[in-house]
Amino acid sequence: MDKEQAIRDEILVLRAQMGEADALAALVQGWQPRLWAFARVLTGDDEAAWDVMQDVWVAVLRDLRRLGAPARFRPWVFRIVRNKSADRIRGAVRQRRLLQERAEHADVSAAAGQGDVREVLSSLPDADGSLLALHYLEGFSYEELAELLEIPLGTVKSRLNTARTRLRTLLEAHDGQF
Repeated sequence: MDKEQAIRDEILVLRAQMGEADALAALVQGWQPRLWAFARVLTGDDEAAWDVMQDVWVAVLRDLRRLGAPARFRPWVFRIVRNKSADRIRGAVRQRRLLQERAEHADVSAAAGQGDVREVLSSLPDADGSLLALHYLEGFSYEELAELLEIPLGTVKSRLNTARTRLRTLLEAHDGQF
């Protein structure tokens, strides 16, 4: 994210905290696609991702005024998506079973051949797919990931390495089509 966009977002957050509905609408419009895509990677399901997004925006609306540092909106909102996605998965045994079946029977080669990176990432275990999505698709640095996930920097590096290895193994098992 460039500095100019970060400043615009910070101003929108400040305005939304003051109760300006148009500022909140602009935040939703600007962030919805990226947040939904992340929720999609975490849940592995379009419909579940939309359900998560409803919960996310309710939480944002409820808690935005308590966000002390508007410049921290980006990691704060991604953390909400991560937590709401985890709640959704934990709370639905049926959904968990579907995710496991999907991971076991995913046609990764077809998804990879079509260049659908998010499909491939959603075929990985939840932690791996979400970490890779945050780093490579959303551009979070190692330091930002450490803050977002509330884990040490070394752990972020180790987990990213493990996730890359699993992705490579997955792709190699399907003739490396990507």
